[in-house]
Amino acid sequence: MHWRPFRESDLPFCLDMQPPCLGDQLVGRNAALQVWKSLVQRPAFLATVIESEHPIAGNRITACGMGVFVRREFADCEISEPQPGLNSRVILNLARSAPDASPILDREEIGQGNARGGLDFVNLYGTWRDGVLNATELSEVKALLGTGFAEQFTGYRFNRVLKEAIGEERIALARATGTYRLIAEYPKTESALFVVTPDSALSAPYSVAASIYRYHAPVLRLRPAEQQLLTAALSGQTDAELSEELGLSIEATKKRWLSIFGRVGQYRPEILSPSEEGDRRGPQKRHRIVAYVRKHPEELRPYAWG
Repeated sequence: MHWRPFRESDLPFCLDMQPPCLGDQLVGRNAALQVWKSLVQRPAFLATVIESEHPIAGNRITACGMGVFVRREFADCEISEPQPGLNSRVILNLARSAPDASPILDREEIGQGNARGGLDFVNLYGTWRDGVLNATELSEVKALLGTGFAEQFTGYRFNRVLKEAIGEERIALARATGTYRLIAEYPKTESALFVVTPDSALSAPYSVAASIYRYHAPVLRLRPAEQQLLTAALSGQTDAELSEELGLSIEATKKRWLSIFGRVGQYRPEILSPSEEGDRRGPQKRHRIVAYVRKHPEELRPYAWG
C-alpha cells in the first residue's frame, strides 16, 4: 500500500467509508455533497488517500483523510463551547454563509497564518474501510494515514488541529497518539472532540504531530505560479509533461524555470553551485532545486511576505 494526494474523483467513494462524518445532519445529504464538491476546489482543503497495489473487495482505496483550514474564531467557539456535530457545523456554515463570512480560509489568509500566528485546522475525515481489511492491512493503513498526513501537511504553520472522532475504535486511536487532548465526550453519539496544540504535539517528539509542528519559514519568496510549477515537478515529469498538466506552452514553462533560477540564485545561491565540473546545465539545476523543495515543503505553501 502507499499514500497519494487526493483526486476529486475519489470523493464519492471516500465519503461512503464513514457516513457519520459526512456532516449532513443539519443541511441534508444533497446539500452536504455539494459543499464537499466545492471544498475540493479550495486551497484550504487538504486530503490524502491510501491505496492498495491491488483491489480489495473491488476497490484500491483503503483509507482517506480530509480536512480544512478554518478561521480562528470558529475554532475558538468549538473549543470553548464543545458539542457534537463538528463536521455538520462546518458544512452548515459553508452551505449558508456568504463567501466573506465563510469559516474556511482563502489562499491569502492561509499565507497570513503561515507568516504569523499559525493556522487552525479541522480534521473532517480520517477513516479506513471497515470490515474488508485484515489485521495486517489495517495496521499498515493506520500507519500510512499518519505518514500521508505528515508528508502532505508539513510546511504549514499549524496552531490547533481539531478532530471529532466517531466510534469506539477511532476514539481509542486518537487517545493512543498521545498528542490529541480530549476536550469533550458525547456518549449519545459515540463521539469525542480532541485538539492538538503545539505543546501537546511537541511533548511527543517522535510523533507525526511533532513533525508537522516543527515549522521553518520559507526563504525563496516564490510566486504562486512558481510554486505551482515546482509542486508539479516533484513527480519527476519532463517539461513537456509539466506544460500539458499546467496548460502552459513550453516557452512559458521554461520562462517560469528561469524565474525560479533567479530567485534561488538571489536567496539560496549555494543550491545552484555545481557539485562537479560540467554540472551547470538547466536540468541539473532543476534537480537540485526540486530536491531542496522536497526537503523544505514550506517553500511551496502560501506565505504573506512583508
